[in-house]
Amino acid sequence: MKILLIDPPFQRFIGFYRFYFPLGLTYLAAVLKQAGHEVLIYDAEHDPKCISSSMKDLSPQHFLYQEALLDDSNEIWSEYRQILSDFNPEIVGVSVLSVKLTSALKIAKMTKEFNSGITVFTGGEHVTVRPQDVFTGNVDFAICGEGEQGILRMVQGIEKKTYLPKIIKSELIQDIDIIPMPAIECLSNISSYRPIDLGLMMSARGCPFNCTFCGLSTIWGHHVRTHSIDRIIEEILVRKNLYHVDYFSFRNGTFTLNKNSVIEFCNRLLKDSVNIKWECLTRVDVIDKELVLLMKEAGCETIRIGVESGSQKILDYIKKGISLDQVRKAAKILNESGIFWASYFMLGVPMETIESMDASLNFIKEIDPPFVTLSKFTPLPGTEMFQEVVDFGLLDPETTDWLWAANQSMNGSFTKLISEKDFVNKMDQIAQYVKESNAYHSSKYADVRIKKE
Repeated sequence: MKILLIDPPFQRFIGFYRFYFPLGLTYLAAVLKQAGHEVLIYDAEHDPKCISSSMKDLSPQHFLYQEALLDDSNEIWSEYRQILSDFNPEIVGVSVLSVKLTSALKIAKMTKEFNSGITVFTGGEHVTVRPQDVFTGNVDFAICGEGEQGILRMVQGIEKKTYLPKIIKSELIQDIDIIPMPAIECLSNISSYRPIDLGLMMSARGCPFNCTFCGLSTIWGHHVRTHSIDRIIEEILVRKNLYHVDYFSFRNGTFTLNKNSVIEFCNRLLKDSVNIKWECLTRVDVIDKELVLLMKEAGCETIRIGVESGSQKILDYIKKGISLDQVRKAAKILNESGIFWASYFMLGVPMETIESMDASLNFIKEIDPPFVTLSKFTPLPGTEMFQEVVDFGLLDPETTDWLWAANQSMNGSFTKLISEKDFVNKMDQIAQYVKESNAYHSSKYADVRIKKE
């Protein structure tokens, strides 16, 4: 069957260059191709004309997304109509994040208008928790959970014309090495990506931690399932040889969770002279000096760490499971190692105060990371904090339009103790400092992903 998979547009409408590609869709494409289907991926977020921007610059542009949703003549919607016409799919699948729900439903509507006989299904984080939100008249099925097994079951049912429930629950795959490598070749405009954009990888699925704001375990679960080192090296070499990728980004939540596995990986890179640069995400409580230096020797150029807040009270409240002293220790190791590192800070949780926001600003100044990614807390369906926001009466999930669910927009906060006006003013102050700090550090350190033109 001819199957079109879509990452619907959001960031592209506001001019932001979204790094990488929709990795999840390339995994789905891989299992579908393995089963004999013809697959195309339309990454509606990708546009080489867009650039990287700070939160300070992005936030005022959020209204452009809302405007585009109402403008049927927007070039992105026209682009999608052309994709439909050229590929003429039998099945269309749309990935749904909460902020993209309206965009995804517009894609579904346009698909049915093109050909009402096309089967439309949705999947992703939002659908896994709230599948009811997509059944507005143009979606036939919702796949909940890790999608590979569910999508195969759905397509097989469509082919054989057997009964399928509208909500299909997909099981976790325990041995993730059996999943074929991502079918990057299915991207509709693959030649327009930078090699660095095609370096996105996951070495594991699942997260054992219990942060109340994070949705990682919604799809992947808490049990961590890892790829073998052989599989990781093989995938690196395939990308390197086919797409000239020499910089890889591991986006599983805690890359250094298993120290021995990281040591084995680094030693293999060195022993086999793989000769790549790479980066990863991790936590302050699972790194040490010895490990960081080995990672650097093996080509690791960037380590990205979620700090979230400079207030211990807030860290405890969101169940981050770390202390400020652990952050200080990790920052000292990273700063002394000379490796580029980036810290994530998230402000605006329900119990945030002006004082805790100031504490975060002061802590950024103290630990002095070469780069800071600042975001506004966004309650994600399925998380503990989402339910808290609902219980506080700050959000009604049955009536909201989900357009607020953009963590780079300063507006639409969910703070219980700070007015919207005071939150935006303080956030704007911190965003300005972060923008200036990142610019200052860029003379010595550079985030290689940044696209300025």
